[in-house]
Amino acid sequence: MSTPAPEPSDVLRHRIWHVVGAVAVGVAAAGFLAGVAGPPERATPPRGEAPATEGPAVRRYSEMGSEPRGPNANLYERGTSVLAVERDPYAVVERTDAERAAALRARDARRAYDGAPPTIPHPIDQRRAPDCLACHGAAVQIDGKIAPTMSHPRYDSCTQCHVVAADPRPGGAAPEGVANTFVGTSSENPGARAWPGAPPTIPHATSMRTDCLSCHGSLGRVGLRTSHPWRQSCTQCHAPSAELDQRGPTP
Repeated sequence: MSTPAPEPSDVLRHRIWHVVGAVAVGVAAAGFLAGVAGPPERATPPRGEAPATEGPAVRRYSEMGSEPRGPNANLYERGTSVLAVERDPYAVVERTDAERAAALRARDARRAYDGAPPTIPHPIDQRRAPDCLACHGAAVQIDGKIAPTMSHPRYDSCTQCHVVAADPRPGGAAPEGVANTFVGTSSENPGARAWPGAPPTIPHATSMRTDCLSCHGSLGRVGLRTSHPWRQSCTQCHAPSAELDQRGPTP
């Protein structure tokens, strides 16, 4: 007796289950292998340093015309730093009366009278304070000459008080002098002492002369140098004159 042939629908149903089982086994195998292999490595992109959280300070409108800005703000200061002069403040200072008199004559030659702003002894082509401070902000030596530091705080209108001794342009004609009968005061004698060996009083006005080392420091003229430039409180021992400072009645 022969076995009856299966119906086509039964064969198709069995094949579908075979396919479903194969797919399930494949998915399970893929999941197993993926779990064993672990997560894929991810490349970390390079990162630079975090940007600064604070920006440059905002300048006031009144400072924009006088204060330098940008990467070249301190160009002059960096360029002249190699010219800075340093001397031993503890070196022994020996000066004579003749050297002091010569220093006073050289000082008076650049002033209309004692206490007047000194004239500018070289041509200039600059009108901004940073240009003057490049040399006079700190004492520098150029071609054997000392450019002293200024004796007063910073003011941004230098040529308002300091005028050139000749034409400001190299090779220009010197201005003609104006006739007048003004006669200014001359440099005072050495300051008086309360007793022999006492600190001398300041023999000149102290207005616009807050930095005594500008003239009396180790870079000043020999006749005016102090023997103790390392001390910082000059008026603690050297008393100013009320008469010269015009702080009291004069006889």
